[in-house]
Amino acid sequence: MVQTKTLANIHGARVIEAEGNFYDCLIALQEAGAKPITPRNEAYARMQTAESARIGKDRGTWTSAGFEYANKQPVLLRAQSHLLNPELARQAVEVNRAGKYFSSKDIKFYEESMKQAEKDASKEPAKRQVLILPSRDNFSIAPKTNFEVLEFLLKDKAKKYFEFNGSNPIEMYLVDKKTVDAQNGTLMTQMWFRSLGGWSELIGDSRYLYNGNRVRGVLRQTGEASSQRVLPYTQRDIRAAEKELGRLAKTLQPQHLTKLKNLVEMLKQGK
Repeated sequence: MVQTKTLANIHGARVIEAEGNFYDCLIALQEAGAKPITPRNEAYARMQTAESARIGKDRGTWTSAGFEYANKQPVLLRAQSHLLNPELARQAVEVNRAGKYFSSKDIKFYEESMKQAEKDASKEPAKRQVLILPSRDNFSIAPKTNFEVLEFLLKDKAKKYFEFNGSNPIEMYLVDKKTVDAQNGTLMTQMWFRSLGGWSELIGDSRYLYNGNRVRGVLRQTGEASSQRVLPYTQRDIRAAEKELGRLAKTLQPQHLTKLKNLVEMLKQGK
């Protein structure tokens, strides 16, 4: 039976990890009250523990994000993969164990995701649920090249993490389009976020969900389910909020000022 272990406590949140095949790790995290960590929270955890637990220094993780492919269609990247469904995860593990990519029998999953991607198209990358990737081939991410992909995944931490990673282009690897076009369903893969030692590459072509890899998650220290909870703001963010509050104090009505003061206090407490 797969167990979870604590890697670090970060501002009122506990980063945990399970090791095993993806399905077993998914179940272990669920029993602990968590789900696979989002790429944004993984990036934040890596930066916050750089001088202590060093999360992600030489050990990557599966994340909540996933890729969907269809015959001769653009590649889609979902913030919340369909493979987070335990039954689909179980099937994918078994198919990967046989050395194959997991595909559904039709493109209903892909069509659902594409519909959401089109609905999200006018939103900022960080606010989208599904992103249409710029290429069906592997590509690089840099400030002036495909950076919206990193903003979609890491949200408010995209720029800071890119710099933390050495300001080097981050590679994204996708399933070969010849493989995709040889099938007629929705081919699905989970996103592996490689370690800092692996240049933080974003892996979308893996069929190794059956391997004894790892999945991290996030919990409140009280043990309440909170994997979807965004890890708290940094002290720099809080100081900036306090400074802005001081600037506005002379112009806001008392009731509005009180609400803002309460909000800053909540940020300090990591709520």
